[in-house]
Formats: sequence, structure tokens, C-alpha cells
Amino acid sequence: MLLKLRISFSIINVIYAIFRRILLLIYKKPSCIPPITHPIHMLSATTLARKIRQKEITSCEVVEAYISRIKEVNPFINAAIDERFSDALIEAKNCDEQLKKGEFDIETLEKCKPLYGVPISIKECLAVKGLSHTGCTLPRKGVKADHDAEVVEMVRNAGAIILCVTNTPEMCSGYDSTNLLYGRTCNPYDTRYSPGGSSGGEGALLGAGASVMGIGSDMAGSVRLPAFLNGIFGHKPTPGVVSTNGHFPCTDDAFFQMILTIGPMTKYAEDLSLLMKVMTSKCNQDLRLDVPVDLRRIKIYYREGLDPTFGVLAMPPKIVECIQQAANHFVRYDIPVQKLPIEWPVTMPEIVFSQLTLVKDRPRLLLDANHSEPQSQKSPAVELMKALFGLSQYTKQMLTFAISFQPNFSLTTESEMSYYSKQTDKLRQKLLDLLGDDGVFIYPTFRNQFLPQLLLCELLAISNCGFINIFGCPATHVPMGLDHDGMPVGVQVIAAPYQDRLCLAVAKELEMAFGGWVPPSVSISDKVSKDFCK
Repeated sequence: MLLKLRISFSIINVIYAIFRRILLLIYKKPSCIPPITHPIHMLSATTLARKIRQKEITSCEVVEAYISRIKEVNPFINAAIDERFSDALIEAKNCDEQLKKGEFDIETLEKCKPLYGVPISIKECLAVKGLSHTGCTLPRKGVKADHDAEVVEMVRNAGAIILCVTNTPEMCSGYDSTNLLYGRTCNPYDTRYSPGGSSGGEGALLGAGASVMGIGSDMAGSVRLPAFLNGIFGHKPTPGVVSTNGHFPCTDDAFFQMILTIGPMTKYAEDLSLLMKVMTSKCNQDLRLDVPVDLRRIKIYYREGLDPTFGVLAMPPKIVECIQQAANHFVRYDIPVQKLPIEWPVTMPEIVFSQLTLVKDRPRLLLDANHSEPQSQKSPAVELMKALFGLSQYTKQMLTFAISFQPNFSLTTESEMSYYSKQTDKLRQKLLDLLGDDGVFIYPTFRNQFLPQLLLCELLAISNCGFINIFGCPATHVPMGLDHDGMPVGVQVIAAPYQDRLCLAVAKELEMAFGGWVPPSVSISDKVSKDFCK
């Protein structure tokens, strides 16, 4: 055990309990974001694509509705940071003209361009030609992408229309989407709270009903954490099935490439499968995404999180209840369900944080005005001291991350590192053997909604997501409604590598059982939109 780390967090936890209440008293709950009033915003991407193909609705109507919604909510949440609305409208008109002229038949579009005419948003770290591609770091202010990332090119070829790019922490290095270039993104359910990171802009925009679907990236929960905090679905694919070409920052380090994945973020479970099929179209693995999953033939395992241990905050009852409800749902259908029969180490935070340090060729984080200054030429520790007095061009969050990436920085001895690496290998093998090709594991995604000012206090909870990246497993966050404070809750569903389809199928089942995404400030009832959504 990293005793110093645990002692530090045991002290931090006491401070957390006090200051969270004080901050919530000081910062009264603000006004809600504008409610959804247009039925288009309640439709899935799958439904919109079908309606556009069948000429029941035009691409122009959909694109205009989402541009309007982005403009309506962005002053409240600051999620979209660069846009191409004019070009998107032109592309939408071209789609409608092509359909009108009969240039495509429905079957061809469904097979070759399944996203035809459907708008999409993209995380800023993924290159979208002509839009901001700065890593949200001040020294790269004004940098625009001169090409599309490979995954962006794929969704374009599938007919999607890109509307905007969304905010992230500086250099994707943190769990709160704030930076000195574009500012802070807020949670649409309560703008006092964080939308998470690093795909926080995507999560907030989708949670607010201002995007049909989006693409994020995940290195230690960066898709699933924002999905949890913003009440949407987010899938971290098996490593290697989606190209990371065009992601910034990035390195050629093999371990970094393994833990970094690009994944879909959506309001509805069925759209995860739709977008995954497009994003994995060049994958050399047969993920069998079109093969139906017989839920009666899968095994369900669950665990409510880490056992209570020194320095680690307990999992809140509302999340424990979500895990139990999700597992019990399958019991009703005579599907084998059991608590995970593997000893789950209390050292999971140490395992995760120690293994993340195994990245040898680390991305350069402290860039200068010429965009190429190596971090070794600047001291993150010195910059952090300057940042405390507002004298640095970098955020404290990113600098803290950069310090932990320093070659001479280590919280572990060689013997501890060896111990945690052996634990990692043993646990990973046990879990993969248990899951096989027909098992899923229901587990907490995260612990709690958090205030940006208290981000550090929830840091150890990242291990709930991080071990999945280290193990190379796919995982899907599933929203399960709102708690008594009106904030999203949910769970994640984990499977063995290349069994992404199991995660997606279970997510769809849980959505039907528990409702999935619940829009903030929604004013349009299901009855009003029922006929429109058919």
C-alpha cells in the first residue's frame, strides 16, 4: 500500500466532508438550463437517420434544430468551443437535394451511409479540419486542424454532419473540463457541478440534449466519467478496434496506445451500436456487432465497488442501489447472476496509479508559443508554484498531472511496482477467465457528482474506471435515472476484450428497464412526442 498516499487522502476526506457542505451553502443552486421543447431533440440518432432516409424529416430540419439548441444552452454550460454551423447547413441541404433527386436508395444509405444527414459533435482533441485543435492549451491558441482524424473521416464518410468541437481539460490532462483558453464547462443538471473530463464538453452537450451523438476519448475513464456525471451512455471500446490517429496529445508508446481508446457517447443505447459499427469499419477483428445477443445465455457478475478501506471514500448508497437493481433485473429473467467470485483487492487505487506510470514515451504537455517546447525544458513544479499566484500559462490541474509524469517522480519503490504489476497480471487473468465470451461484470463507474473546487478529493475514485483501461477490456456506462437531488446516477458494464457487443446489449436492456437518459429541465412529455418518435 502507498501509505503516504492513503494518509494524505484520509486527511483530504475530512476536509472534503466539511468544505463540500460549505460550498453548497455558499453557491446556491442556479437556474436550470432552458428546457427541451422540440421533439427532434428527444429522438435517437438511429431514428433520425431512418426518418431522413425515408424523407419523413429533412436533414436541414434536424441540423437547424440542433444548432438552435447549442446556441440556447451553450451560454449556460460552455461545452461547444468552435463550430461550423454554416458549412453544416450547406451539407444538410445537399443531403436533402440528393434524396430528392433519388441519387441514393434507402437500402444503400442504410448499408453504406448509416449516419446520412445526422449531426454529430466531436471532442476537441480529435482533429476536425478547419476547427480548433489546440489541446485546449493557451500556447496553441488559434491552431486549427488541417485534416480530419481517421475516426472523424469515417463518420463523415458514413454521412454524418459535424456541427462543433467540444471542450476538454488542458491537454486532456484532468477530470474537470476547464482550461485557460476556453474556460470551464458546467454540468447541465446543476451548473455548480463538474461535467467531468476529459470528454466533459461532449458529455455536457449531450446531457443537455444539444447533440445527437458524439465522440470522445478514454485513457482512465475519460468517456465513462463524463457519461456518468451528465446522465448519458458512453462506451470505451476494446483497445485497437478504433483508430487513434489524429488524437492530440498522443505518442507512439505501445502502452499508451493500449490504454487510450476512442469511443462513442450518446443519449440512447441503440446509438452506441450504430456509431460503433461506423467507427470500427476498418477494424481487423470481427466484433460481431450485427449478431444479436441472447441475454438468456450470458452470465452476470456484479460488485458494489471497493471494500471500505483506509483513505478511500465509501461508495454512496445510491450507487450501491443502482448496482443491485441492475443485477436483480436479470435475476427476474432466470439469467445467472452472482457476486463477483474473485477476491477484489483493496489496493485497486495503487494498482491503477502505479500501472499508469508505465507509459515511457509520454506526451509533451508543457508546450510553448512555438508549439514544440519539450516539458523537460520547463519545470512543472516551478510552473505549478507560479500557477498558484496566477502567473502561469498552464492550469494547476494539468501541471499536477505533468508532475506525476516526470521520469524521476514515483510514489512507489521498485519492489512495490513489481508487486502491483504482479497483482495486475493475476487479477486481469482471473477476470478474463471468468468472463470468457459470455460474461459481463456490473460495477460502479464513479462515486459521486463533484464540485470543481473539490476535484482532488474524488481522485482515488478514478480507479473504478482506470483498471478497465489497464486490463484492456471494453466497458459501457449506463445511466439509470436521477437521484433525489436531480443528478444522474448509473453503472458500467464490463466484458472481456472484443466482446463489446455484450456491453452494448446489456446497456440496451438496462435502458429499457430503468429509463436511461433523463433530460435536465425537460418540458416535453413522452405523450407529446410519442407519435413523432415512431
